[in-house]
Amino acid sequence: MVEQQANSTDPFAHHIISRKRKKYKFAHFDGYSNTASHARVDDPVAVKEKLSPWLDSTKPLILEIAAGNAQFSLALAKKYPDCNFIAIDIKSDRLYTSAKQALEEGVNNIAFLRMSLHELERVFPANSIDTIWLTFPDPFLRKRSVRRRLSHEQFLRQYRSILKDTGKLKFKTDSRDLFLWSLEQLVAAKWKISELSFDLHESDLPDDYKIMTYYESKFTAEDIPINYGTFIP
Repeated sequence: MVEQQANSTDPFAHHIISRKRKKYKFAHFDGYSNTASHARVDDPVAVKEKLSPWLDSTKPLILEIAAGNAQFSLALAKKYPDCNFIAIDIKSDRLYTSAKQALEEGVNNIAFLRMSLHELERVFPANSIDTIWLTFPDPFLRKRSVRRRLSHEQFLRQYRSILKDTGKLKFKTDSRDLFLWSLEQLVAAKWKISELSFDLHESDLPDDYKIMTYYESKFTAEDIPINYGTFIP
């Protein structure tokens, strides 16, 4: 008896295929030399050991938080080989593609880390980071989700802890509501604003800031302005 093939229009079939793809990416991600994973039950020492080529280097260290597929950090890493980059996201299947691409292209100054941001200070020493990029985080606009916003004071305290005295937080988002709320939090926490734009791609800010993430390219195609700010702790 010939087995009937799954109908390509069957949403359940697509769900199964999607799950298989994610499992494949999960299985390969941790095996790459430029990746690490960390959760509450993991040993941060092991994570630091795997990331030591980037953490222990004398090169400036730049983190991208909520990196998604990390194409933004990968583009910067290619442009600035004298800096080290670590792209962080909670989901390794998002990071997988850029991690694989970096290895294939020999881009050795970037690593990819799956972790919860609540664990930042367990992995990164105080005063060790030159720049943090916060790129298009989920706005969590419902009031009950306010503590999940990555510009909430609980996260700002962590960013301040791991940033050098001369470090900077660079933040861009399509959500005007999140951006305005974040400005209030940053001002209340006594961060200094050194650069600000409510339409990044129409501003005269540096071209590096305008390198597009996956979501950013979609937003700009829909004529949604990108909000941007540089903040100093």
